[in-house]
Amino acid sequence: MFGLRAFYRGAVIFAMLPDKRALESPTAIAYKLTGGTEKREGQKWQLFDLEEERDVGEALACLDKAYRKAVGSNVR
Repeated sequence: MFGLRAFYRGAVIFAMLPDKRALESPTAIAYKLTGGTEKREGQKWQLFDLEEERDVGEALACLDKAYRKAVGSNVR
């Protein structure tokens, strides 16, 4: 995760944004929807590529959903 800015909810990372290096695309953000049936950690991460300014609202909705799911997985 070097060069990326990670966002946590408690101990759970729910999003990564490019800081000094890019993901697959320089305009992409990554978010994780926890609690799925994925066997490997990497399969939980989804990319959202912001191609235009109007994509910001949808990206924020994805981050909000990931944040809310991280809250549920953080409760023990």
